Amino acid sequence: MIGQKRRYRIWETPPSIMSFPLPKAFQLVDDAYAKARLSHAYLITGPNGSGKGDLAARFLTLAGATESSLGKSGLEAFQSPTTAIVSPRSKSRRIRVSEIRELEHVLQMAAPAGTTKFAIIQDADRMNEEAANAFLKTLEEPPNGSRILLITARPELLLDTILSRCVRIDLIGETQITQPSASEAAVLDALTLHAQRGQAGLGSALTVMSAFSAALKQEKAAIAEHFTAMQKEEVKQLKNVSEGDYLKNREDYYKAVTEAEYLQKRSEMVELLVMWWGDAMRAKAGYQRLDLPGYQEGTAALSQRFSLDELYEKLKTVEELRANLQTNILEALAIEVCFMKAFS
Repeated sequence: MIGQKRRYRIWETPPSIMSFPLPKAFQLVDDAYAKARLSHAYLITGPNGSGKGDLAARFLTLAGATESSLGKSGLEAFQSPTTAIVSPRSKSRRIRVSEIRELEHVLQMAAPAGTTKFAIIQDADRMNEEAANAFLKTLEEPPNGSRILLITARPELLLDTILSRCVRIDLIGETQITQPSASEAAVLDALTLHAQRGQAGLGSALTVMSAFSAALKQEKAAIAEHFTAMQKEEVKQLKNVSEGDYLKNREDYYKAVTEAEYLQKRSEMVELLVMWWGDAMRAKAGYQRLDLPGYQEGTAALSQRFSLDELYEKLKTVEELRANLQTNILEALAIEVCFMKAFS
């Protein structure tokens, strides 16, 4: 498949993919290792802070690797003659084909019996097209005794053919929010006001939905502005030195990364609703730990207003929104249906 054109599109997560907290992912990997059922290639995804590097390190330590590189931290400390670690280092923050060739060289080298050779690509979505196609060949025909780990928060930007050849592990980030962003705070304030007023009906649901939709719109605009500025700066620097369709391909890239970043933020905003109703259920059951400790007055009000079964149904409605948004359903329609059921 060398020379395959990169198809920028948003990857729709198959229903079979589940997300795990880091301790559960450790357990699954440990169990697979104990049963000699580890795959040759893994894609480790999740938001920043979810422990992607820690899980990769788990694979290394299970295989007997130790931190040996002095002066380095994290995964870089595992760099050795049998462990190649690649990450974006160039000025453009891209992974180039020359770096993939170096990684391939490590995998092809002879190693002592029983040694597992590792190839780890951090921020794998930063591979340029030539690097991605070169790496695909290694992924299709991995050398004996090797294991490949791809790490990224944006799997949507990888080639479909790379995605299909890896076992994917999605990690859940730290859920407790103590300092929400401006858009998150706006939504939480609207939810709190809704709960404390004890309102019901269509008008109340529309008010909360309006706050949620406005926050999404604000985030989308900020993301678009950020990547548009990055693209303009790149065009300014390279317009007189680039060849062929390079800048056109970069335009496609920025469109894709803008969309991917928005979908990630939208997922985080929906997760906020899951935490909200989850906290109401925890308050009802008398649990002390909350995902949104700064907004417990609102969730406590809900716990007094609804039964545990009613709270569960509302939580299930929000979880249905999360699942629906992973399909081709119209975003506005999915949000409207959810808020009408959960907040009216």
